[in-house]
Amino acid sequence: MDTNSPQIDQKPIGYIGNQGASANHIKEVRERFLVVNEGRLRRLKDGLQIKQQQCFELLPLVFHVNHRSLPGFIDSEEMPKGIAFYQPSDALIRTAQSITRQEFGSQYSMPLPELSAMYLMGSSGSIGQSTGSDLDIWICYDSKLSPYKISLLTQKCESVTQWASSFNLEVHFFLMNAHRFQGGEQQSLTGENCGSTSHTLLLDEFYRTAQLMAGCLPAWWFVPTKEEHNHPVVIEEMVQNGHIRESELTDFGGISELDAGEFIGAGLWQIYKAIDSPYKSVLKLILLEIYAREFPKVTSLAHSYKNAVYRMQLSLDNLDPYVMLYQRIESYLLDRNELARLELLRRCFYFKVGINVSKPTRTRTWRRELMELLVQSWGWDKNTTRYLDNHREWSIEDVIQERRLLISELTRSYRFLTEFAAEHHSAHIMSQRDLLILSRKLHAAFDRRPGKIDFIKIGLDIDLSHEKIRLYERESKQKGTVLWAAYNQPLDDDDALSPLKYSQGLLETLLWCHLNGLLSAHLHIPIQPLKEKIGDFEIRMTIASLRQHLPTPLPKIDPNSFYHPAQLTQVVLFINLGRDPLAYLSAKGLQKISERSNSMDFSARRENLILSIDMVLVNSWGEVVVERYADEDVTAKAICSLVNKLNKQRSMSLPLLNVVCHNETRPQAISKRVKDLFDDALESLCSGKHPKSSRFLFNESEHFLLFQIANKVVNYRRLLSEQELVGHLGEEQLDYNPILIDRQFESSSNWLTPLFKLDTENCISVGFERRGKNVLIRLIDEKGSLVFFKTEFFNIATLISPLVRFLKITEHRQRSIEEDSFSVQRNIQCFEFTADKNKYLAKRTPIKGLVNKGHFISIQVTMDLGSNGVDEYTIACNDKEFSSNILGKSLFTAVASYILGIRSSGQRYPAYITDIALSDNYVAQLPFGSAQTKHYLETKLKLERKINHAMTLL
Repeated sequence: MDTNSPQIDQKPIGYIGNQGASANHIKEVRERFLVVNEGRLRRLKDGLQIKQQQCFELLPLVFHVNHRSLPGFIDSEEMPKGIAFYQPSDALIRTAQSITRQEFGSQYSMPLPELSAMYLMGSSGSIGQSTGSDLDIWICYDSKLSPYKISLLTQKCESVTQWASSFNLEVHFFLMNAHRFQGGEQQSLTGENCGSTSHTLLLDEFYRTAQLMAGCLPAWWFVPTKEEHNHPVVIEEMVQNGHIRESELTDFGGISELDAGEFIGAGLWQIYKAIDSPYKSVLKLILLEIYAREFPKVTSLAHSYKNAVYRMQLSLDNLDPYVMLYQRIESYLLDRNELARLELLRRCFYFKVGINVSKPTRTRTWRRELMELLVQSWGWDKNTTRYLDNHREWSIEDVIQERRLLISELTRSYRFLTEFAAEHHSAHIMSQRDLLILSRKLHAAFDRRPGKIDFIKIGLDIDLSHEKIRLYERESKQKGTVLWAAYNQPLDDDDALSPLKYSQGLLETLLWCHLNGLLSAHLHIPIQPLKEKIGDFEIRMTIASLRQHLPTPLPKIDPNSFYHPAQLTQVVLFINLGRDPLAYLSAKGLQKISERSNSMDFSARRENLILSIDMVLVNSWGEVVVERYADEDVTAKAICSLVNKLNKQRSMSLPLLNVVCHNETRPQAISKRVKDLFDDALESLCSGKHPKSSRFLFNESEHFLLFQIANKVVNYRRLLSEQELVGHLGEEQLDYNPILIDRQFESSSNWLTPLFKLDTENCISVGFERRGKNVLIRLIDEKGSLVFFKTEFFNIATLISPLVRFLKITEHRQRSIEEDSFSVQRNIQCFEFTADKNKYLAKRTPIKGLVNKGHFISIQVTMDLGSNGVDEYTIACNDKEFSSNILGKSLFTAVASYILGIRSSGQRYPAYITDIALSDNYVAQLPFGSAQTKHYLETKLKLERKINHAMTLL
């Protein structure tokens, strides 16, 4: 290759010869393109090992026939087979027989082939093809194939891909229907397929890089660039004149015009590809920029390639797709005097080619010789190539600087293409599905948010484990906060030295170093704390835990994950990093032993040993985020954050949860306590096993924390005493909100846990406990509200019968006014609680037969809300009616007197209200505008106390 030779002429060219679309034109075009085609295929094979060459050469055969002994065999008579005009050579048959150890026949012509062609496209056969390059192959099939046959062909492609991988050959097949492709139909976006992000641009790349492996010739070869706009007409004329048969051609259409809407979609696709291959993507993004600046009269590289072939300029070096790409961009940047971008372009090209020019080699390939010529033309000396070739040993500063340049170029390209789309009023032509998937991938790779770990990979194999990392805790410019910063040299007194990474938490900085390979060769790193109390042992153990739970490299992301919103897959909690809750004992080498072993309510001092939580979150898109919680409400805030994230996910599966603690004292007990608590919280609030409105309760020292959902968000409330807790549990609820309790919940009211565990949906649970002449009754109504009261105890019948009767009547009243009046009848369950040391035992009390047992005066109450906001009562005893509007303060005395008067014995035992009706006005002013059993029962208890008190005064 002459690097000083003139650029390929960009001007459109006409037919070969002076006879138009003649037989001679067809002959010349066919011969010239096939010369280049064979040369590229030869170069491709030269870069493969012997076994890989054999595998590659067999690919057309395994699609041409569906033989049981050949790779990719599909046991179906419907399996599409036969490639047009393909006849395997005898040598290839012998190769197939040697690999499969089977005999084959000699006749392989197919009367009705169902595959028109196989094309190899991309970097294969070019200077850009390295030992790690994959092969992209288009399988062109008959447009009449049924969906079932296409599915069989897809299965065969997958099977052949696996077979090729056994030769260390990465092959990707793309099923193409030329007729539908011309109509704009594309496959969905995948990891290797750009989907609907581009059409004409994809065709441009195909035509300039495609190599015919077997089958029909591309119709595009035969249409001069001057006639590109007349592509269908020219092909039809050639066929009608008998110069070529339509069956000899595969026609994907011409590329006379580029749609402005393709640029933004193709740009987004390349930016996504830059996540793993930034250097290759920068090349293609600058080419997009060139095309956009030429728009609408774009001379594509495919046109330049065809012009050169038509002009008999058949040098494989000059026609190399990557060389043509480089030269086009170089000319553009020189014209614009953008020399810094040109230098980046050359590095991108050099790294894409992947040949270490500075390192001697015994074998000299055409790729190396061509790369040496290019490097020489750029004026690079040995120091430059040596520095690039030794990129594996680059310093972290070199990597960060290179990444910064790449990101800047990617950002610049995206901004330019966005402005281009706005200027030309062009909307992207991507499908909404492809746009969504691409946006998710870009979000996962480039989104910056607090706590998210950014990866400094630049697409090169770089070993940063030689870096000597040091961590310093430093005062932040923001008053009252400190930062943990990572450096690769001693800080000493040089405050101007910029940190590699800093964050408000030690773990985030440590995790960034770990995931970016800076700690791979280190068991220990120096730290300089300012306020935190952290020692070498804790640092070593924390690094070991990071390696155990988040080993590098992180697992490869399943491409299908981006079809769905990100799902949390792993959570690791680091407890008390740099904080020792029992430092006053650790300093003396002591440990405290206590019967109260709950790490959140420890010892007689009732200490909460959870001082900080660093929560590492890993999701299905490969994002890693650290959230730090310290000081106040550490555990509650961490639970809230995690629960709300999980509840936004569609999946009910919970992430893998691990807890780590490396305090000097009680580390295992602390980590187990936190693990149990989080397991219980997630099972209660996120697993789908309980109603969405469930509440979760645990205690922290003498306080209680209750979690509940409101407006689709879970929040918590800290209750400072048991009395406040019981009062809060009695508040109204909109729906059935059961109380789910942490397994290590502790309170002096030991009845709480067994009572709420016994409660179920569509049920009223009653628990009573005898205390001498009295009895304590705790009732959970149909919505989970707690009613607590005390009354005199005579016997089980007089205790249960009036209460159950009232509950049944109340349910009947509620059902008569509710819309869902045909719901399943409520269950009423009753338990007697007895204290056994520090535990409560519950024994079920049968209520069957107690409902109608005993004789009670019928006392019915109607309650209304007066215009002045005062409660108004009408009380009917048997047939006698008493009204507060008439009797005023004498109401309860009058009712008590009447009751005593109709009792034959005249005894002053308690009276029980049998029914209460709440007016619409009264119900409307309740918190949720509806009355639950709690309201009826509390009204009953309040009025009974007044009536019975009045009775004692008579």
